Amino acid sequence: MTELQSGHKVKSLRSDRGGEFMSNEFLAYCSETGIQRQLTVVYSPQQNGVVERKNRTVIEMAKSMLHEKSLPYEFWAEAVHTAVYLLNRCPSKSLKKMTPFEAYTGRKPGIAHLKVFGCLCHVLIPSVLRHKLEENSHKCIFVGYGLCEKGYRLYDPKTRKIILSRDVYFNEEVSWKWENPSNADVRMPMPDGNQDGRRNCTSRGRNA
Repeated sequence: MTELQSGHKVKSLRSDRGGEFMSNEFLAYCSETGIQRQLTVVYSPQQNGVVERKNRTVIEMAKSMLHEKSLPYEFWAEAVHTAVYLLNRCPSKSLKKMTPFEAYTGRKPGIAHLKVFGCLCHVLIPSVLRHKLEENSHKCIFVGYGLCEKGYRLYDPKTRKIILSRDVYFNEEVSWKWENPSNADVRMPMPDGNQDGRRNCTSRGRNA
């Protein structure tokens, strides 16, 4: 996907000796496509320092986001995805103050749509899905940004599912009260689809 979008071929790949990088299928793919492998020595993460430092930045950022809004660790994957989304829209010293988003797509990212991770929000219920006497919205928790659509990823405490919506009112200074016993039981779906998780997209250049 990256090669098709950027027009550049992957020539080499540096990684540790994790199982995902040493499988027969992956090794065969690299051999067939002419990708040169650069492997680090066992227990020597410093040989892949750039990746290791960036990984630590993402992890620490995700931890801070969860702690700030007192979110359970079940939201760990959502916090990591959102941290990467934000870092891709922050100026980078190594890119001469350009954002990774701009370096990759050739255009500046929009930031007007950014919201506080973990804040309380109210999601509009479509009129076709509610009775005329029912409430127009219900409470959710903001947990990220859609990858393929211009929408927000929201956790619905009532259904315990991730939903995607663009019609949202955010109260960024308010958090969900997890100390309430009825609110504390969280069951997060696995992130394997975009509506109830995540799916692969042909474009990573979302810019709401």
